[in-house]
Amino acid sequence: MSDRVLAAIDSSQFSEGVCDYAAWAAQALDAPLSFIHTVDNHAQVAEPDLTGNLGLGTREHLLEKL
Repeated sequence: MSDRVLAAIDSSQFSEGVCDYAAWAAQALDAPLSFIHTVDNHAQVAEPDLTGNLGLGTREHLLEKL
């Protein structure tokens, strides 16, 4: 088992911080640093709006049905 620092990065806003801390850790541990770039290939599915808010015209439509 080799001692190394492995940092997983992606295109998120947190990647820069991950790089900074990984570099710090590698230097503090005197260990080699490797990066792995992750890519999300899953299709983006819209999350349903479960807030209970009625959209424009919905209230009138519901009143007509009642």
